Amino acid sequence: MNFLRPLIGGAFLLCVALSTAARADDLLSVYTKALDGNPEYQSVVAGYQQALEARPQALAKLLPQIGISGEAATVSQTLSGRFFVGGVGGAPANGSDVNRTDAFNSVGYQVGLTQVLFDRGLYLSLDTAALEISRAGILTYDAQDSLRISVAEAYFAALAADEELRFATAEKSAIEAVLAQTRDKAASGIVADAELQMAQSQLDLAESALITAQNGVSVSRVQLELLSGGTRFGALKGVSENYIPVPPDPNSIDVWIERATTQNLQLKAQTLATELAKKNIDKAYGQRWPRLDALAAYTYQFAEGGISNGIGAENNRATDERVGLSLKIPIFAGGAINSGIRAAQAGYTRAEADQAAKKNEALRKVQVSFLNASAGISRVRALKQAVSSTKASEDAARVGFEVGTRTNSDLLLALRSRYRAERDFAMARFETIVNTLRLRAAAGSLSHADLLAVNSALAP
Repeated sequence: MNFLRPLIGGAFLLCVALSTAARADDLLSVYTKALDGNPEYQSVVAGYQQALEARPQALAKLLPQIGISGEAATVSQTLSGRFFVGGVGGAPANGSDVNRTDAFNSVGYQVGLTQVLFDRGLYLSLDTAALEISRAGILTYDAQDSLRISVAEAYFAALAADEELRFATAEKSAIEAVLAQTRDKAASGIVADAELQMAQSQLDLAESALITAQNGVSVSRVQLELLSGGTRFGALKGVSENYIPVPPDPNSIDVWIERATTQNLQLKAQTLATELAKKNIDKAYGQRWPRLDALAAYTYQFAEGGISNGIGAENNRATDERVGLSLKIPIFAGGAINSGIRAAQAGYTRAEADQAAKKNEALRKVQVSFLNASAGISRVRALKQAVSSTKASEDAARVGFEVGTRTNSDLLLALRSRYRAERDFAMARFETIVNTLRLRAAAGSLSHADLLAVNSALAP
C-alpha cells in the first residue's frame, strides 16, 4: 500500500560529495542485490529447502524397505579331536580321530523386505514433518521481511549520512563567508577581535563536523555493502521534497494490534513450534507402544567345501526362504523412555513461554512503530515549517549583520538553526518512512509493494 503522497513544492535534490557521473542506485536496486547476496537470507532459504526433505524422509520409513547383501570369501578351517564316539555314523564305538584342514571358497547373498505395519512414532513423524515445513516457510517470509527492513534502515541511514555531509559542507562554506566579512570589518575597526575569534571557533567546529560527516558516509556505504553481499554503492537517490509520509492506513492502533496477534510472522512460527513440541510429547509416549513389521527374506549360500558343512563335504548349497511377522514390545530401556517423556514435556512448557514472549514482542513492536510513525508525521510537518522560519531568520540576521545592527554571533546562530532545521526535517522523513515499514512488518503485512511505494518517493 502506498503510504506516501505528493506535496506542492520543488525538487529536493541530493547534493553530496559523491560522484554523480554513474547512475545512482535506488532502494529497490539495493534490495534486489541483497536478495541475491545477503548471506543471512540465503542461509534461511537453504534451511527451508532442507526442511522440505523432512516429509519424504518421514514417509520413506513407512514404505517397504528392500535390501540385498552378499559376501564372497576364501575360508581356511581346521578340525582336530575325537568325534562320533559310541559308533555314531558307523564309526567305531570309541570314535574316530580327526585332524583335518580344509581351504575352500564360499559365496552367498540375501534379499530381504521389511514393511512397517504399526509404529506410532513413525506415523507421528509425518505430522511433525508437515509442521516443520510450514514453520520453515514462515521463517523464510520473516527473513525476507527482516531483509527489507534492514535494507531500508541501511539505505535511509546512508541518505542521512549524505544529508549530514551536505549540511556540514554548506554550513562550513557559510561560516567561511561570515568569517571573511568579519575579518574585513575587524580590519576596519568596525567589530572587536572577540567577534573574529568567535567566527574562527565556529569555523573550526564546522571543520570537525565535516570530517565526522565524511566518515559517516563511508561507514554507511560499508553497511550497505555488507547487507548486499559485497556490492559497493556510491550515489543513492534521495527522497524528493514532493513526497512526505502520510499516517498509517488504517490510522487506528487497535487494528494494528489485532493484526499483530494473528499475522505477525515470528509469532506464527513460534505457534507452530509449540504445536511441534506437543507432537514431540506424543512421540515420546509412542516409544512405549509395540512395533509390528512384516518380513520376507530369501538366502542362498554356496561353499566348495568346509568341515562345518560335513567332513569331506564339497559343493554345498543351501537356501532359506522366510515370510513372517516381527513384534517388538519395549519392556525396560533403562529409564530412557520416561526421561524422553519428561524432556518433551519440558520442551512444550518452554515453547509455550516462548510463544507468549513472541506475542508480547509483536505487540510492543507494532505499538512502538505506530506511535513513532504517527508522531513522525506531525514532526515532519512542524519541521517543514521550521525550515521556512529559520531561513527567514537567517536572512534577517544577515541583513542586520551587513548594516551593523546584528553581530556575527547572531548570524552564526541563525545559520546553525537553519541547517539544524533542514537536517532534522530530512531525518524525520527518513525515520517516519522506516517506522511505517516496521509497523507493517510487525503486523505481518509488509510486502514488495511497500518497497515499491517508498521507491516511488525517491527523486528521479
